[in-house]
Amino acid sequence: LRSTRVKRHSAARGGTRERPRRSSTPVRSLDMVRRAWTGLARRARAWTVEYVSHGDGSLGAHDGFRRPWTEHRARSTAAASAQGLYDLQGLRAPEDFDRLARETISKCEAMARALKAAAPSAASVGALDEISDEVCRVVDVAEVCRHTHPSREYVIAAEKAYVRLQDYVASLNADGDLYEALRSARERDAKNLSDEGARVALTLQEDFERGGIHLDPARRRDFDGSLSRSLELGMEFQRNLLRPELASRVSLDKSTLSSLPKTVRDQFRSNDGKLWTGLVDSSNSSLMLRHLRDSNARRDVFIAANTGPEPNKDVLANLISSRAGVAHSLGFETYAKYATAPLLARSPDAVREFLLSLSDVLRQSAKDEYAVIEKYNHGKHISVWDKTYAMAQARGHECEFNSAAIAEYFPLEGVIVGIGELLARVLGLRIELQELAPGEGWTNDLKKLVVKTRDGDMRGTIYLDLLPRPGKFNHAAHFVIRCSRMVSPTERQHPSVALVCNFPPVSGKGRSLLSHGEVETLLHEFGHAMHSVLSDTEFQHLSGTRAPMDIVEVPSHLFEHFAWDPSALKLLGKHYMTHEPIPDAMISALRKSRNIFRSIESQQQVVFALTDLELHNQTSELSSKSIADLAATIQNEHSMFKPVSGTNWELRFGHFVGYGATYYSYLYADVLADDIWKRYFEGDSLAAGAAESLRDKLLRHGGSRDPEKVIRDLLGKDSLIEVNGGFRPLIQQ
Repeated sequence: LRSTRVKRHSAARGGTRERPRRSSTPVRSLDMVRRAWTGLARRARAWTVEYVSHGDGSLGAHDGFRRPWTEHRARSTAAASAQGLYDLQGLRAPEDFDRLARETISKCEAMARALKAAAPSAASVGALDEISDEVCRVVDVAEVCRHTHPSREYVIAAEKAYVRLQDYVASLNADGDLYEALRSARERDAKNLSDEGARVALTLQEDFERGGIHLDPARRRDFDGSLSRSLELGMEFQRNLLRPELASRVSLDKSTLSSLPKTVRDQFRSNDGKLWTGLVDSSNSSLMLRHLRDSNARRDVFIAANTGPEPNKDVLANLISSRAGVAHSLGFETYAKYATAPLLARSPDAVREFLLSLSDVLRQSAKDEYAVIEKYNHGKHISVWDKTYAMAQARGHECEFNSAAIAEYFPLEGVIVGIGELLARVLGLRIELQELAPGEGWTNDLKKLVVKTRDGDMRGTIYLDLLPRPGKFNHAAHFVIRCSRMVSPTERQHPSVALVCNFPPVSGKGRSLLSHGEVETLLHEFGHAMHSVLSDTEFQHLSGTRAPMDIVEVPSHLFEHFAWDPSALKLLGKHYMTHEPIPDAMISALRKSRNIFRSIESQQQVVFALTDLELHNQTSELSSKSIADLAATIQNEHSMFKPVSGTNWELRFGHFVGYGATYYSYLYADVLADDIWKRYFEGDSLAAGAAESLRDKLLRHGGSRDPEKVIRDLLGKDSLIEVNGGFRPLIQQ
C-alpha cells in the first residue's frame, strides 16, 4: 500500500528555502515498500463569507440573504448521508479505529482465501483491487487523521491502526499464493482483461516482484536485509536533522538582529544583552538570508544552514550502499535503474540527458539574470550567501510591488470563490459548498466542497482544511480519503480528498489574506484534487494521483499557471473590502517577478536532481568524501553560484530519503506543464472547455494508461525524446 499523500516540495523554486509545499508526490521510493502492500495498492476560525452555488456552477459570496434551494438540498442530503468522521462509516470515537482495523483485516482475509481457492481468471484482478480498496478505506483515513485531527486521542488511535494495517499488508505482500494467483490469471485469461485491467494486473505483478516475492531464499534474505537497513538509515538521516544537539547556531548583535522579521527574532536568546544566539534550520534560514542586511551575518547563517549534521556523512553513504544492495538483489545494476524502471523516464540515461539539456538551455539566461543582481549590488561579485538577499533587493527594484498590498486582493474565501468560477469555465464543473454532516468534520474551520458536472452528476468531495493549529501537518498536502472505482457495471464509488494547508489565520482586517505564493500553492493542490475527483478508472489501484511519479505532478504544476495568468487573476484576486479586481499594474509586476530569476532558481533544482540521480547510479561504493566531491562538482558545473569550502548541503537534503533517484520528477512536470499550457491555454486561458483535453487525455485516466502514450496523445508524438528505451520531455528553447 503506497502513500497517497501528495505534499508540496519544500525545495521548490528558489533553492533550499522552506515554503508551503511546492509539492510531495506520492513517495514511491523503496523505503515505502515495508509501509505498504505494494502488490495491491498505490497507495480555527470560521470564514465570514457564506458561499452559494450559482446557476453557472461557480461559488459566489453571499452577504447573509437566504441561500438558494440548491444549497438547502445539499444540506439536507449531507445530513441524510452521515456516516462518521472523515465520512468513514463507523468512525465516531477514537476507539473505533481499533475495531475498524480488526474488521478490515478479517474481511480481507476472507476475501484473500476465496481468491486463492478460485481458479485464476480475469476476475482475480478485480478481487485483488477490492481487497486493496477495503484496506485503503481505513488506512487512508488513518493517514489523514494522524496528520490533521486536533485530538491526541484520535491521533494516537489512528497511528496504532495505521501501523497495524501496515503490518497486515506486509504479510499480504509476502503471500506467494496471492502472487501466483495473479501471475496465473495474467497467463491464462489475459483475453478477458480490459486494457485497464491488463495494466492493473501488470503493475500489480511488477509491484509484487519489486518487493522481492519471486526471489530464491538466499537472495530474498539479502534483499530483506538491505531493505530493512535502508529503511533504518533513512529514518536516522531525518532524525539527525531534528536533533537539537546537532543543530547549527549563529550569534548576532542586537543591531543585526533587528533587521529580521519578528517571528525569527523571537527565536533568539541572549545571556549578556550583547550577542543573541539562535538555531539555524530549514524553517528559518531562507528568511534570515533574505532579510539580514549584513553580508558577514549572511555568510555565518549560510554556513550554519549548509554544514552537518556530521553523523549524516556515514548515514548517507550507508543509505546509498544499502539501496544499491536492494537493486542488486532484484537484478538491477544500480538503484537509479531500479527507481526509474516503472516511470515515464524508464532509465537514468533519459533523466541525465534531460537534466544536462535543461542545464545547457538555462546557462545563458542565468548569466543574464546574474548581471541584473550585480547591478543592484554596485557591480560587485555576488557570493552564494548574498544570493537570496540580493535577489530580493533586485526583484523589489525591478518589479516594484508591495506584497502586503497584493495580499489584500487575495482573501482566502474570495480565492476559493474564484477557483470555483475558474473550474466552471475551463472544466464545466459545478463546485457547491455542502454543510458537514454531524460527526463528519474534524475541525471547526473545515469546509466541504462537492464537485459535480454541469448536468449535476456527482464527481467527488473536496475537504478544505486550510488554517493552522497546533499539532497539524505543517506543509501543504493533498490527502486521498477514498479513491474512485466502479463498484458495479453502473455504479461508481466517488472519490474524496482533503486539501491541507496552513494559510494565515484571520487577521486584524477580519480576513485570512493570502500572499501570491500561497494562492499558487492552493491552485497546485486543486490540480491534484482534480486528478482525483475526475478519475474515471475501473479500478482504484491506479485511480487519480496513483500515477507514475514523473507525471503525477503535471496537473498540479499546470494549475499553478493560473496564478500568473491575467484573466485568471481577475477571477482570483478581488479586494477584501471593495471587491475590485486586482489592477493590471499589479498583475504585470507579479508576472515580471515570476520570470526575473527563474533560470538561476531552476539551476539549483538541476543541481539537486543531478546529485540525487548520480549518487544512486554509481556502480561502486561511495565514501562520504566522494559523495561531497560529487555534489560539489555538480554544483560547480551547473550553477552560477559555486560551493563554499567546508559546507555540505547534501547532509541536510532530506529529499534523498523520500525521492531516491527521482527528484528529477518535478522538473519533468514543470516542462510538460509548460508545454500543455502553451498548447491549450495560452492566449485564452478561460475559454469554455479549455481544460477538456486535459481531462479526457490525462486526468480521467489516473495511472491506468502507459505514461508515454498519455503524454504523446496530449502533446503530440514529438513531445518526448527516446533515450536508450526511456523517455524525456522535449525542452523548448
